[in-house]
Amino acid sequence: MSVRWGIIGCGRIARSFVRGIEKLPDTQVVAAASQSLKRAQAFGADCGVPAVYGDYEEMLAREKLDAVYIATTHNFHYENARLCLNYGRSVLCEKAFTVNAAQAAGLISLARKKKLFLMEAMWTRFLPCTIRLRELLQDGVIGEVTHLKASFGVCFKTWPWHRIRSKKLAGGALLDLGIYPVSFARMIFGQSPAEITSHAKLGWTGVDETSEYFFSYPSGARAELFSSFRKAVPHDAVLTGTEGTIHIPDFFHSSRMTIDRRGAASETLEIPYEPTGYQYEAAEVAACLREGRTESAVMPLDETLEIMRTLDTLRAQWGMKYPGE
Repeated sequence: MSVRWGIIGCGRIARSFVRGIEKLPDTQVVAAASQSLKRAQAFGADCGVPAVYGDYEEMLAREKLDAVYIATTHNFHYENARLCLNYGRSVLCEKAFTVNAAQAAGLISLARKKKLFLMEAMWTRFLPCTIRLRELLQDGVIGEVTHLKASFGVCFKTWPWHRIRSKKLAGGALLDLGIYPVSFARMIFGQSPAEITSHAKLGWTGVDETSEYFFSYPSGARAELFSSFRKAVPHDAVLTGTEGTIHIPDFFHSSRMTIDRRGAASETLEIPYEPTGYQYEAAEVAACLREGRTESAVMPLDETLEIMRTLDTLRAQWGMKYPGE
């Protein structure tokens, strides 16, 4: 089965997706659409996409597509994904999956009703290093994980009207950057936190510029997480277990980890990924479609919904709402 992709949203991340899946066999991007035809045409010329549109619905009506990758800003994910599902198209939707859990639940219900594939594009879940990490934890290489510390902070020198500052576009550090450590914690501990405390610094546009989250789990394990688009910090994750630690530099696009175990020499594993890394999530979509599965076991929909509920809880603690909520 050759997988024919369509793309909604013709920005930077969509370009990375196209470059990544060029490496996959029996996979091709056949169409792309933007709200601006000029933007779509530039994207098509740069990325070698044969058909481009200035209207999403026109692309869905005209093109024979097996899946659609949604790469628009957060505020449009729900309506874009819903449109695709109603046209009978499988969907890979960028993180954060939606603006809130209610929207996520609506998309999941629709996809299950129509028996269509749907997945959140948490691309880091599918990187070789992340897969190896899950294997090591399952094998108990550091015993039971009792603590996680993970940060994703950058200093964006953005214009005041940049999307990450915009409430209208569901901006802020949490949905754009914090989603990585939050999703990583959900993967490590296999469940949502039992207790959540947090604090955030809201900027003049009303979105979180810097935010910290503290999660507690029924086992007594804890996670300390941080995100910011105003403060640069190392993008590291440190897992502490009953038998040792694992340090992962740049955990959100990991290619290396160092394991320190009691009574053993420190061991560093180099597990690089091929640029751009987006091909791994696309390969998962293709495998699911070929096997007739409507969900990924690596990034299941119920887990995506749990993560969105955690994000909702955090924003509620800050009194931060997006338009329409």
